[in-house]
This record gives sequence, structure tokens and C-alpha cells, in this order.
Amino acid sequence: MIQHDLQDTLIEHRLVAILRAVDASRFADAATVLHAVGVRVLEATLTTPGAPEAIATIRKKLGDDSQVGAGSVREPSDVDIAADAGATFLVTPTVNPLVLERAHERGLPVICGALTPTEIDQAWRLGAAAVKVFPVAAVGGVAYLRAIRAPMPDIPLVPTGGIHLADVAKFLESGSIAVAAATPLLGDSLTSSGSLTDLATRASEFVAAAAKYSSRT
Repeated sequence: MIQHDLQDTLIEHRLVAILRAVDASRFADAATVLHAVGVRVLEATLTTPGAPEAIATIRKKLGDDSQVGAGSVREPSDVDIAADAGATFLVTPTVNPLVLERAHERGLPVICGALTPTEIDQAWRLGAAAVKVFPVAAVGGVAYLRAIRAPMPDIPLVPTGGIHLADVAKFLESGSIAVAAATPLLGDSLTSSGSLTDLATRASEFVAAAAKYSSRT
């Protein structure tokens, strides 16, 4: 999937679900639930043991109807692990030119993590498909995003880190291409005793909030 394809997908669905846990044993089950209620962009973090295998399983289960990316990509070797697992895009927490270069070689678009204006501009100039503003809640949330967009309105931003249901509309109304959510969306669903039924309820609410800003509406 090339840069513009990923951008179009983010504009269409406006929501990225982040799968992060102590292990990836429930990733595929959670992904199936998320897909059933309309989530079409998933990120499985490589910091979770078993994540590459889970990415391969999710891709096989959901096919081309969902985009399944690898998160927490920090090294060129991580790019290869993600690509070999079948990830369709990458998400980084930081700006590492070597990662973006290797991703380009492997044909994978990147949502590149950055925080300061300089980092965000650098990530974009290095060829990121979109820039993950992380951790956005810790530095002012929507107010910070608006301040960033004022001088750089051309850069597609994906605020991440502490995004709750009530924040979805605020960020999308402020010009974000999409939002990415982890714990407020996934809750305890990735633990052995977590409720997938509750996940379906929460995810439905997130999808409904994001859908109001979808390119399909």
C-alpha cells in the first residue's frame, strides 16, 4: 500500500485501533470483534511478544478488507520483521530516517511518530504518509494540535496517546486526518479475563463518532 492509499484509508475511516498488551494471544480475537463493528485500520505493536505472528494471523482472517499495521517500529530490522509478517503499513514512535528509508525499500507506508514542530516537519519531509502526534494528550491535546496545524496545514496528522471517545470529534473537527486509540478503546479486552462483548460496545461508539467525519459521509 503506497502513501496516498494509506492516506485515503485514514480519511475514509478516521480511526486506528492500537493493539498493545503483555502478549498477543488475544490480538486476533479482538481484531475480529473490531472488524465486525466497522474498524478497518489496526496497529499491532511490536513491543508485544508474539505480535508478528498475530499480524500474520489477523491478515489471514480479515484479508484485504482491513489494513493491519505494525507499531513501535524503531529500527530497520523492525521494518523487515513487520514486512515479513504481512503488515500493510508501519507506525513509529519516533523519527528515524533509517526506518523510513528501509520502509520505502520494502514498499510500506509509514505513520511516523513525532511531537515537536521540527520533528513533525522532518517526518513529513522524509516521506511519511502521515505523522503521528504522540503523546498528544500529555502536551495539551486538541489545543496543541491546532497550534501545530496553523503553520503546517498541509501535513496529515494522526493524534495518538490518551485519545478517549469524547476526544474523537474534537480532534477530527480540528483537522486531523484520523485518530488512534489504545486503552480507551481496547480496555481490558486483550487480557485473558477481558470482555470482548464490552470491546464491541466501545468500538461501536468509536466507529460511530469517527464515521461522522468519514469521506464516505
